[in-house]
Amino acid sequence: MKENNPSLKNQAKAIFIGNILATLFQLLTPVVLTRLIPTNDYGVFRQFTLIALPAVAILNMGYRTSLYYFYPTTDAIGKEKIIQQTQFLFLVNSIIMLAVFLLFGDEILAYFNFQEFAHLKRFLILFVFFTLSSSTTLSIFTLEKKLLLNKVYFPIEKIVRFLVFVIVVLIIPGYKGPIIALTIFSALQFIFLVQHIRPYFKKIHPLDFKLIKDQLIYSIPFGFAIILDVVSSTFDKFIINKYITPEEFAVYAVSFVSIPLLKNFFKAIHDVVVPEISVHLLNNRMKEATALWQKTVDKTSSLTIPSVFIFWLMANEIIQIMYPPDYIEAANYYRIFILIFFVQMFSRNIIIRGTKKTQLILIASVIGTIITVILGFFLIPIYGLYGAVITGLIGAISPMLVSMHFERKIMGLSYSNWVNWKKIGTNFAICLLAALPIYFFKDYIPNVFIRGIISGLFFMAVVVPLQVKYEIFIFNEYLSKILKYFKK
Repeated sequence: MKENNPSLKNQAKAIFIGNILATLFQLLTPVVLTRLIPTNDYGVFRQFTLIALPAVAILNMGYRTSLYYFYPTTDAIGKEKIIQQTQFLFLVNSIIMLAVFLLFGDEILAYFNFQEFAHLKRFLILFVFFTLSSSTTLSIFTLEKKLLLNKVYFPIEKIVRFLVFVIVVLIIPGYKGPIIALTIFSALQFIFLVQHIRPYFKKIHPLDFKLIKDQLIYSIPFGFAIILDVVSSTFDKFIINKYITPEEFAVYAVSFVSIPLLKNFFKAIHDVVVPEISVHLLNNRMKEATALWQKTVDKTSSLTIPSVFIFWLMANEIIQIMYPPDYIEAANYYRIFILIFFVQMFSRNIIIRGTKKTQLILIASVIGTIITVILGFFLIPIYGLYGAVITGLIGAISPMLVSMHFERKIMGLSYSNWVNWKKIGTNFAICLLAALPIYFFKDYIPNVFIRGIISGLFFMAVVVPLQVKYEIFIFNEYLSKILKYFKK
């Protein structure tokens, strides 16, 4: 029974543990690749993913996100229908993509200045098809509340991905190696998904056009918002690609390495919270939904603020440790990019998705895209890579800020009681207090590894006790239990 009805805390914990292990191997992949192939070839590979990954995101059209709303609120037959119809929608989009690429693939690649990938078109088509069709994998374990699979699948997936890349690149050198490895791995993902969702297809249900209509009404605004978000988040890369070499693009690409585990932490919490908030809102329990959202922000901000501070401080050391010397310039772009997490910690779109007002996400994305395109055309030609990374940052956060404004209004909150600003401000002050000594004195330690270890330990030694004192520490509940145990 416990496995079928785990608490929110246990679900999030299971997802997070799985994501921690997965992230370790995910980080290893670019670290090893940048050492196995020349900078130029790695840049070409990243240019390939610049085409392939946005194509998957666009063709997804938000169908996967609809599962979080419809799956928890229906019976067993309804669950079979929603999974079958979601896969059907992915298949339709894959067929459309195949037809477009067969007819206009060369023209599309030429328009975006990727003519050199014309001979790799088959790999692009296969990767997009397999990855799009496997999109349900990202949601199904959480929706089924299978904690063991959440813990095991994602680490195994990243380990397999890492091994596939290393083996194929050693056999096929140059930029073709990682491109072929990416395609093979996407095929393995697809095979696994087909096996996992077979029980949902024991009985094939006729298409439920009312359900499809409801799903499309929910998904399409979100899908168009995704398209616009993709435009906002990749516009800088497409434009800067016209001005720089593959070597420079490789350096620029690794600057978006993110903060290890933080993105996984967000995903672990959001994948669990969204279905629960949807249930509250479906039953007109806005007060409970709001309280759960605010609790989520408390958790995400408590970890995000110190993480951004220490990774901003140690950007040079992180890039030096992870990548060859040719990539050191990426540290400057990385410092700008990670500021995005200060906005992401506010868990945007959770309430909007729960209330089915996904058209608001579309409006936010339209505004964000307009801002990005205008800024990009001015900043990138003048300031080059710095202009590109600033454009990318603004392009990512502007729709978030608009969505957050809409959600605040839906919850009926003023800015003063929207979140716990006192906790957030205290957290910033604590991190600033810990960061200043590191900023001024860390360069006196010559060895990059020792510098990183001492700086990290000092930062934690200052931040964690103060977070505990002011009840900001994310694991305060566990700490209280431990202290009570030792006091017995």
